[in-house]
Amino acid sequence: MKKLLPILAFIMMLISVPSLSKADEPTIYPNVVNVSVYKATSLTLTLTNTYQLSNNDTGLTTPIPANSVVTVKNNGTAIEISFTGVTQTSSTGFKVQELPNILPSIAALSNGISYRGSFSFVKNGSYVGVTNYLDMEDYLKGVVPSEMPASWPKEALKAQAIAARSYAETSMGLTSTPSSQVYRGYTGEDSRSNAAIKETEGLMAEFAGKPIMAFFFSTSGGQTANYGDVWNGAYAKPYYVSVADPFEVSPNSTWTETFPASTLLKSFGFTDTTTKLLDASLKATGANGEVSGVTVKTSAGDKTITGDEGVIRKLFPTTKASHYYEIDSNWFTMTVSKAAAPTDLSVQTTTGIEAVTDLNGQTVQTASGVVTLDGSDVSIQTSTGVVSSSGTPGTGEVTSVTLNGKGWGHRIGMSQYGAKGYAEQGWTAEQIIQHYFQGTTVSR
Repeated sequence: MKKLLPILAFIMMLISVPSLSKADEPTIYPNVVNVSVYKATSLTLTLTNTYQLSNNDTGLTTPIPANSVVTVKNNGTAIEISFTGVTQTSSTGFKVQELPNILPSIAALSNGISYRGSFSFVKNGSYVGVTNYLDMEDYLKGVVPSEMPASWPKEALKAQAIAARSYAETSMGLTSTPSSQVYRGYTGEDSRSNAAIKETEGLMAEFAGKPIMAFFFSTSGGQTANYGDVWNGAYAKPYYVSVADPFEVSPNSTWTETFPASTLLKSFGFTDTTTKLLDASLKATGANGEVSGVTVKTSAGDKTITGDEGVIRKLFPTTKASHYYEIDSNWFTMTVSKAAAPTDLSVQTTTGIEAVTDLNGQTVQTASGVVTLDGSDVSIQTSTGVVSSSGTPGTGEVTSVTLNGKGWGHRIGMSQYGAKGYAEQGWTAEQIIQHYFQGTTVSR
């Protein structure tokens, strides 16, 4: 019996030594979601539980002990990863895979956010690109309270969970930013929104039996938009239609912004500081008055810019970082303010002397013949000498434009403030979703 003890001890040691080629099976996610969350030339990942490292070049796996700090960097030719006693490189990158654990596995990235799930590290130019991949339901825990306050009514939170789940299911590529859905990982979680996610587990908005890309936004301004009145392209669907938002109460329901003429001239590419803005007008083609084009009339010629809401909103840059430095929507009207029009300008015509406020388009006799003026910036022979009609107050040029608008966001699909209003009126999450996405069903 004494001889058997050393043999048994040796066998136990062999069993306990981790293999470099085959470690434990990583956690399998029922409905995996991949989210691009970060990029940097170098970064760290601090682990609370045991994970394993998988080298994409070799396929080898290496256990990573709990509480390890993993350093990842782009060395110019490959991804280099290291933790206590281990350093590896791979031209195609690595995965840090979650292993089954009794307690949740949480990893803190050096961007200041902690995440559930596993990670992929690949070259992205001179950076390390980081993707967090995890189960859909855990992903939503970091989305819902980042997109909607967890203090809002539960039915609104449930509607947000259904919309976000549907969006993620149909998205071609998820990021952690508003370009898709804001995702703040485990750091952003809240027990109230987690409960709403659990109560709607697996539920999605569907049309003809398939999940839809359930767009959502902050504020409609009282009426959501038709797809074609906001975005160009062939993705218009019968459920992206304008609906009323009678219970929406939002600080962004209406807005006003004023811009000097110089801002509009710069947006339209007029860089000569002597160019004057003579007039501006809108092309409002949307069913509710959404703007699809803006025209400026200047001393250097006229110009029109048309496009979807992204193009139009960027024509009017603001200083509000929280609103992405642009106006809130493409649903607005415009008031043009001009300098006082001239009252002492008159011309001799064949029928007598007539007062005019704008020389542009007037036909005049010159020493070389009759010409038609293409602007008001001209020199005029008077009884006291040559004077200029430009550069002085009273020429009728635009000094500023004021926009009065409604809503914040693209206004297609579900209004988040509107969902809150409907929830406060006693609507269920399913009713809210089916209102904003006409003709859809909510099912697993």
